[in-house]
Amino acid sequence: MYKPPLHIAIMEPSKIIFEGLQTIICHSPLDCRVSRVERLEELTEMMGHSPVAILIANPMQFVNLEKEVRKLRKVYPTLSIAGIDFGIIHRQSMLTDISFTLYDTPEHIVHSLMKLQEKSQQSEQEKVEEENLSPREIEVLTCLVNGMLNKEIADLLNISVHTVVRHRKNITLKTGIRSQSGLTIYAISKKIVSIEDIEI
Repeated sequence: MYKPPLHIAIMEPSKIIFEGLQTIICHSPLDCRVSRVERLEELTEMMGHSPVAILIANPMQFVNLEKEVRKLRKVYPTLSIAGIDFGIIHRQSMLTDISFTLYDTPEHIVHSLMKLQEKSQQSEQEKVEEENLSPREIEVLTCLVNGMLNKEIADLLNISVHTVVRHRKNITLKTGIRSQSGLTIYAISKKIVSIEDIEI
């Protein structure tokens, strides 16, 4: 199965530092491509069409942008951030997963990025597993999409109302969707139901 190369973005104003890091990364065992971004907005735009797995950034560029960085991480939970420690900000910023200095060896920097890659792949896998609904949850979801009440679902599936409520909670946890319309769109987009199957 084809696996796209790891996308690493570097947000650092110094061209010398960017090119040094790019050279280290491109000559490493990491199967990746490297992009340069100058601002957080640029990274957000990039995430829409070419998701970035790891952002290497000078934490000074996050000054007064903490809220935006936290929002970005919430929207893209698999994004990892490596901070370049210049000795100005504490060794490990609250906004970064790891940090390294420009005095670290290339091997140390690459090893740190490989650890982040593993973490990123693990959270991607957890997200996929988290989103997978059980066969029973799919049955309950189909009933919900068709506007059935908990008691009607329980009678149809021969389970207790309490069990239906538990399945509904699990569906909400896994999908992050609470509303009937949202669940309907989810069910159609995941091909759990087709528009023709929905009883109006």
